Amino acid sequence: MHRRHLFRTTLGLTLAAPLVARAQQVFTIRCHSFSSPTALDHTLHLDRWAERVGQQSQGRIKVEMYPAMQLGGQPRDLPQQLEDGVVDMIWTVPGFTPGRFMGTEGIEMPFMNTGKSATMSPAAYEYAAKNLASTEYRGIKIIAIHATDRALVHTSRKPIRVQEDFRGLRLRVAGRFIGEAVTALGATPVGIPLGGVYEATARNQVDGFLINWAITHPFRLYEVAKYHTEPAGTGLFQGLLLTLMSMQSYNRLPTELRAVIDANSGAELSRQLGEIWDTQTQQAIDATRAAGGEIIEIGPEEKARWRNAVAPAYEAWIAEMNRRGRNGRALFDEMMAITARYGRA
Repeated sequence: MHRRHLFRTTLGLTLAAPLVARAQQVFTIRCHSFSSPTALDHTLHLDRWAERVGQQSQGRIKVEMYPAMQLGGQPRDLPQQLEDGVVDMIWTVPGFTPGRFMGTEGIEMPFMNTGKSATMSPAAYEYAAKNLASTEYRGIKIIAIHATDRALVHTSRKPIRVQEDFRGLRLRVAGRFIGEAVTALGATPVGIPLGGVYEATARNQVDGFLINWAITHPFRLYEVAKYHTEPAGTGLFQGLLLTLMSMQSYNRLPTELRAVIDANSGAELSRQLGEIWDTQTQQAIDATRAAGGEIIEIGPEEKARWRNAVAPAYEAWIAEMNRRGRNGRALFDEMMAITARYGRA
């Protein structure tokens, strides 16, 4: 009995029932997430995914959820925990682990976005599955890649109405290439974990932050930012959220249970998650207006100026892909083609 207990606790995906007929075997998937158990990431995505997989497998797949880094480590450690077999599945953000998902971070650059998560999510999934599966997702099964709703610039004291207003500002960013774009626009990028954005802005350690609408509501970021600037209709960019499973864990499942995972993965799941994110935008906007915030929309001419200004960020990403032995220009062109097909403005 002691040896069986040891076997269970040292493998991520384990045989949780006695070794009898395959029909009676129960397989446990341990999913580790940085997000709060009360956040929509769990309540409307991961927890519901676990329920569906459990039901469709007739109880043969049991998903154990560990939100808020309950198994230890920092959010940046999640990909390594997946690769080391500590867990079978993770929910993470590319920018949390700098350099690990560099190709994926390209899709988060300004003006690659469609403005709607329901369209940007399947675009991002298609791009990554087609172009990055054998490189940064080697050994990983992509369950879903979905986008946030549209993201924009939030500032505390100085409104941004034209590109020149970026000068001198310190703005929190979530990843390297958003930072490259902020630099190209004239501001200084600052890396701060999401949980520290409110305090840093309140203390004037930064002048604002680039982040999507939906996340401003639960973190009450509208209390520390007065001005909210975005290109009309589309926002500035859209961040990405990754639901990933170890391919080793996936391959341990019998064929019929792998089919259950397959049925709950892919572009369609990504699109459905996008629809959920899109429902969060308006309530965040309403809360911002109720707090006295000013929403500033820039028009087509000013948007074109910003788009031209951030071109160095694109070139930096292409150069990084080339440095890693990939064809950066071809990847960039593919990214542009796929996002355009899904509605990039």
